[in-house]
Amino acid sequence: MAPYPSDHARPAVPFLVATAAIMVFTTMDGVVKSLPATIPVMQIVAMRFAFGIPMVLAAMRLSGGVWPSLASWKANAPRGLLSMASTLLFFTALRHLPFAEALSLSYVGPLMVALIAAAVLGERLRLGVIGPILLGLAGVGVIAHDSLTRHTGLSTDLIGIAAAIGSALTYAIGNVLLRSQAQRDHATSIVLIQHIVPTLLATPLAIAGWEAPSTTIWMVFPLLALFGVTGHFLLVWAFGRAPAGVLAVVDYLALPYAALIGFLFFGEIPTAAMWLGAAFIVAACLIVTRQKKQAQKQAQK
Repeated sequence: MAPYPSDHARPAVPFLVATAAIMVFTTMDGVVKSLPATIPVMQIVAMRFAFGIPMVLAAMRLSGGVWPSLASWKANAPRGLLSMASTLLFFTALRHLPFAEALSLSYVGPLMVALIAAAVLGERLRLGVIGPILLGLAGVGVIAHDSLTRHTGLSTDLIGIAAAIGSALTYAIGNVLLRSQAQRDHATSIVLIQHIVPTLLATPLAIAGWEAPSTTIWMVFPLLALFGVTGHFLLVWAFGRAPAGVLAVVDYLALPYAALIGFLFFGEIPTAAMWLGAAFIVAACLIVTRQKKQAQKQAQK
């Protein structure tokens, strides 16, 4: 039995909660982008998850949650690995690309999942999906071309572009797994595992390349953890109460917010090419999402 009641009759509430989660995550990304480049990305990832564990345990105690069962660990541990990978890759992209540009490229996840399902799982790539995938890839091409022609650091831009796309893929797969588990496990169990697993994986790697942070930076790490924990709880709550199709467009609402943060705090002005490429990618993802919803409805008939 699901630990939370379904709220499909009032999808606006989960939609608003998921939107809040995305805004919290985007704010966290903005704080990460402001950190000195001398701090290794793996160190930021490790501290972001490690400082979050006590917060999740406190939330578990206050909410009456229980320690995750062995079945929960088995089911959610892969998401912990994906969460660490997605966070590491996106933080790397933020180091090399403008904020809105990195976020735009991260939207190609659903398209890449469709391609991988066809290549690895042998699923038939429907004709109606090929067009949106090509449209999305065209959007990636527009943004990448604009980025590479505007900057002199060719290798740096390529690293950022590859990291953003890799983050998109791991994030999209993680959300697919989240949808299946959010209605089975308690939110605190899911979020706790999603913090412990990345901490165990990232901490040894962070120690190997450790750079002693200043007192100010030490104060930033708990803030990142607070943003991360809050965002995870909000997202798990929303996915446990609404169909995935209802929440499919939430991620895209972060783009104008990211553009605003980039402009106000980093002096970044998104180019027309960036907006055009982002429009191609978002349109492609929305088309694929709509086709999936229609296919699901037909299968239920």
